Amino acid sequence: MLIRRAFFYWQFPAAVILPAWILVGWGVFAATGWQILGVIVGVMMLTVAMLATAGLIFARKDVRAERAVSWLDVGLLVVLQGLIVAVGFFTPATALLGTLSVVAVIALFWSGVIQLIVETRRRVRSALAGFEAQATRIQSPPQKPRVDGEYIVIETSDRPLPPRI
Repeated sequence: MLIRRAFFYWQFPAAVILPAWILVGWGVFAATGWQILGVIVGVMMLTVAMLATAGLIFARKDVRAERAVSWLDVGLLVVLQGLIVAVGFFTPATALLGTLSVVAVIALFWSGVIQLIVETRRRVRSALAGFEAQATRIQSPPQKPRVDGEYIVIETSDRPLPPRI
């Protein structure tokens, strides 16, 4: 639970810190000015994508209630964030790592969408089952009166009573 909770709190700061690491890393590891200029656009898109996936994860009620992401989210976030850290080192494999980062963001996005749909469907079904149970109680035929003595029956009409003077 501690790991899942740590990723819950880390995902929004990571959307800013990890893309900033790419910019710093590329500057330190001798990327050219044009490469850094090109990566600025990619970093902005990465930040938006990470915020969108974090928002999808946060949109699930179970995640907000437990303050912990699912294990699937943890696995995908570890892969994505590891790839982002590796991209920041500006190695000859950076192009491949960048492509894998895009694939990881897409996987995290669709995982978040599917988990949100499944959780919402489950909650709606349980709410509808509760409504159906309540409707069957209300629409059940009236019970027969007990026969254990005399009863006084007071009949009421649907029309209003005349005003009293």
